[in-house]
Amino acid sequence: MNNEFEYKTVVVDRRPRRQAKELKKLAKDGWEVVSVRPRTALSWGSTTDDATLRRIRQ
Repeated sequence: MNNEFEYKTVVVDRRPRRQAKELKKLAKDGWEVVSVRPRTALSWGSTTDDATLRRIRQ
């Protein structure tokens, strides 16, 4: 079976509790977290991260 995925990148808070809360909301909408990475090369320079998400197209 060949599934096609749709991907999107969203900005999430870097603080662990807030980030988990934001990602949990996205998971309820069917999104799966592929990766979370800092927005800048200097991780201390930002309070946000980029999260790459995917879900099966319907």
